[in-house]
Amino acid sequence: MFKVLYDIFSSVKLAIFLLLTLAVTSIVGTIIEQQQDPEKYLREYGETTYKILKFLGFTDVYHSWWYIALLTLLALNLIVCSIKRLPKIWKVAMKPRKTLPTGYEKGLRISSSITLQAPIKEVKEKLVETLKSFRYKVEISKEEESEVHIFADKNVFARFGVYIVHLGVLIVLIGGLTTAILGFRGYMNLAEGTASNLVSFFSGPKIVELPFYVKCNKFKIDFYPSGMPKAYISDLSIIENGKQVLRKTIEVNHPLKYRGIYFYQASYGQGEAFLRIVSPKGEKIVGVAFGQPVKLGKDTYLKIVSIDGNTMTIGIEFIQNGKVQEGAIKPFVLYKVPGTDKSFAMVDFKPVFYTGLQVSKDPGTWIVWVGSIVLIGGLIVAFFIPHKRVWARLEKKGEDKTRLVIGGLANKGNESLARELEEVLGVLKSSYCKNTPKEEES
Repeated sequence: MFKVLYDIFSSVKLAIFLLLTLAVTSIVGTIIEQQQDPEKYLREYGETTYKILKFLGFTDVYHSWWYIALLTLLALNLIVCSIKRLPKIWKVAMKPRKTLPTGYEKGLRISSSITLQAPIKEVKEKLVETLKSFRYKVEISKEEESEVHIFADKNVFARFGVYIVHLGVLIVLIGGLTTAILGFRGYMNLAEGTASNLVSFFSGPKIVELPFYVKCNKFKIDFYPSGMPKAYISDLSIIENGKQVLRKTIEVNHPLKYRGIYFYQASYGQGEAFLRIVSPKGEKIVGVAFGQPVKLGKDTYLKIVSIDGNTMTIGIEFIQNGKVQEGAIKPFVLYKVPGTDKSFAMVDFKPVFYTGLQVSKDPGTWIVWVGSIVLIGGLIVAFFIPHKRVWARLEKKGEDKTRLVIGGLANKGNESLARELEEVLGVLKSSYCKNTPKEEES
């Protein structure tokens, strides 16, 4: 069973399938606006299509269970593929043949031979010095009185460029998973003078309670002569432990950031309701913008979403334990909150503007940036930095004569290796072979 799973997850075909699937679903997530107000989806697609899109997770693709599952499978696939192919790459890179037996040079892409007017020891020292000047790591792999073998290589790390790419992709995937699991996107509606720590998700009834409050000190909206909104600006404060710790005026594309959470100026609306909340501890009046939840108990919230001016009926959403119940209430009528010791009534309404804030937490952003840098570095190594290896055999042909056979291989860019070997030979010829032509070159 383990071998079957290992073979499946080490398959390149699986990687291609997962990448194509992620690409298609990402396109869907681009075409369909993500995490928008349900009313917007209903207006654009209709009730039936909206229900289908929501069921498939297309209204929140990047947080859907199946998208997270695809990312996880791709991460596992990359890890298993890397583990399976690492021993072979390691052997090629770290345990190469280090001698140049007779005839082996014929199998090299680049090879030359030349006879030099100098003792073998002197040629060896000069060749080692010249190769080191080209930043090669040089090793005398075999040394006898009549024959010396030299091995040199550089950029051995380039063999592992693909693994650097894999690492970068994995880090990016981890960043995406971190955001999908720990991050969120939602909204807050705040009228002037009101504060809240409740963020409603765009894609469902889930509500997040922030560890601090956001207060709207002032909201300003300007209109064009045509009546279209020109600009809307919010003066916001962050209240923590009863004290203002940050204050900033925000507008479109200029958010407020606090503790890794961004507050963007996104929209506006009209309507502030005043609720009388009664409990055994007493009662209080709470002002809240339409669409903004009020906490009435553990996992129990209430939203005022509309008001009918003719019948004075107030539309509400009652959210308890993640389930939504839509309904209507009458003003000044006290209603008992199920499962709690509280009651509420709407006692007043003001047709004032409120600011609509988009709230997002993306804890995986810096992880994605790190992964992207690693990925780019890996691509540079994989495509533009060659691993070059050079073998040389020195044969003693007399007291003052040495035959040099030299050749090399590169996993990419053999042209640059050929130029380097030509320059190495040029140095040796200028020193020891002024009147002796090169014997052969292939």
